[in-house]
Amino acid sequence: MNLREIVQQNRTITLAQLKEDGQLVLEIQKILSAWGLYPAGAWWDGDWGSRTQNGLNEFCQIKGIADTSKGVIDKAIAEALLDPNVAELRLKTAKDRNKFFDMLLLSEKGFSEGKLRIRDRQIENSPYKKDIPTYPNRLIQKTDNVQIVSFGDAIALSNPTRTVTFSPYPKVGIKPNIDNSALNFLHPDITEACVCVGSFVNGEIRANWLGKNPLDSVQFWSATKIIAILNLICKINKNFINCDIDDCVVRASGSTEGLPFHELAIDLISYRAKYASSNSLGLTFKRFETYSGLENWLKQITGNTSLSFTGRYGENALFNSPQLYDRKAKRIVAQAAPEEPRGDNLVSAYDLTRLISMLGWHYHLPSAARLPNAQWYSLESLARAMGTDRARYIDIAIERLGLQNVIKDPVIISKVGWGASDARNRYEITYTALVQLIELRPNVTGNPSKLRTFAMTLRAAKAFNPRDIDAEAREMDARMAAEVTEIMRRIVMEELA
Repeated sequence: MNLREIVQQNRTITLAQLKEDGQLVLEIQKILSAWGLYPAGAWWDGDWGSRTQNGLNEFCQIKGIADTSKGVIDKAIAEALLDPNVAELRLKTAKDRNKFFDMLLLSEKGFSEGKLRIRDRQIENSPYKKDIPTYPNRLIQKTDNVQIVSFGDAIALSNPTRTVTFSPYPKVGIKPNIDNSALNFLHPDITEACVCVGSFVNGEIRANWLGKNPLDSVQFWSATKIIAILNLICKINKNFINCDIDDCVVRASGSTEGLPFHELAIDLISYRAKYASSNSLGLTFKRFETYSGLENWLKQITGNTSLSFTGRYGENALFNSPQLYDRKAKRIVAQAAPEEPRGDNLVSAYDLTRLISMLGWHYHLPSAARLPNAQWYSLESLARAMGTDRARYIDIAIERLGLQNVIKDPVIISKVGWGASDARNRYEITYTALVQLIELRPNVTGNPSKLRTFAMTLRAAKAFNPRDIDAEAREMDARMAAEVTEIMRRIVMEELA
C-alpha cells in the first residue's frame, strides 16, 4: 500500500495496519523529513514509532486536518502528504530554525568527519545535476519586466519593515559598503559571513552587501581554490583573447600529454579524484602565478589589502611545473611561475563572495566591474565545474522550503571547504555559493515570475570540550545547512535583500 493508493481507493488504514507496512511508513517518514518534522538518513527505517507519529500529527495541525488521534490514516491525510503545492506553508513553518537544526543533527546519526550527510551528499544525488550543462545560458538570462521581474532599484522588506536600495556593483578594486548588522540573526557558530543580493536594473546587476565580520582575514580552507583558476582565466584571456580554456589541457613542462582543464576543475571542486586529488590540483593551479603575484592580484580585484594568499593545500602539486596548452591553437598559453616561500591563505568572506558574484554575474556587470580580461567562454567552464560541488546545502534549503515545484531554471554553483584547526582547536566548514532561480509563486496572484539571485560565503566553527572531531563535524554540517536555509528563506520571503 502507498499513499496514492489510499487516495485513489478512498482507503482508511488503522495504525495497527500501518505498523505492518514498512514501505508506507517509509514513504511518510521521507515526506515528513522534507517538512523538517522528522529526521532523515538512518531514521528512515520504516518503523512506526512515537517520533513518526508525533511528526505526522504536527503535519496535520499545520495543514488544518484531523490527526491520528482516532487511530487511523485516511484519504485526507494521504492527500495532504502528497500535495505538491506546499511552498507557502513550508515557507511559514520553516521559521523554526532551531527545530530544523535539531532534525538535521539527528539525521547525521551514523556519519563521521570523513563522510557527512550534507557536505558529502555529492552531485550524483542532486536533482539539479541534469541542469549543469544549461548553467552558462541561464546565467546570461535577464529580466524582461513583463513575464520576469527582479527587485528593481529598491525593495520594501518585511520583518522588520524597511527599504533597501540596491547600489551599482563596485568597480574592480573598490570595496562596497557592507551592512554589518543585517546578518546578526545568524547563529553564533557562523563566525564570518557575507551575502550579496542582486537585482536587475536596466539590464545590469545592482547589489546590496550584508555581512557578519565580513572583512576578517581567516582560513576558508578549500573554498579558496577557485581564486587561482579565476586568475589563470584572466591571464590567458589577456594574452590570448580567443583562447577558450575548455580547449586547453594541463600538462607537465616538457610533456606532450595533458589532462583536460575542465575535468581537472571538476576534480578540484567535487573531490571525485578521477585524475588527481583536489588538494594537489589546488596547488597546481596556484603554480601558474607566484604566490605574491596571486595575492596582489586578489587585493587588486576585491580592494581588500588586509588579506594574505601565499599558502598551499597540504599536498604536493600534480605538476609542480605545469603548462596550459591550447590544443586548438597548438600553443602554450600559460606556464609555471618561479617558486616563492609559502605563507598563509587568510582571506575574508567578502573576498570570496565578491569573486563568486563576479563569476556568476559576469554577463550583467559593466566592464569596469568585471574580472579583468576574462571572457565568458572561459569563465563558463569554471561555472559548470562549480555546479558539481559535493556539498548540497542549497539543495537542502530548496527541499526544506518546498520550492522544488515553484522554481525554474535554477543555477547552483559553489565550493565547500573544511578542516580541523590545531591553531584554533576546533572544526570548521566553509561554503561559498551563488544561486539564481526564477520563482513562480507570484504567478498564483497574477504577478510576473521573479528572478532571484544572490551570493554568499559562510564559515561555521565550533570546538567541543573535550574534543570530539566527529561530533563537531556533524554539528557544523547541520548548522551550515540550517543557516543557509534561513538566508534563502528570508530572501524568498523578502525579509532580507
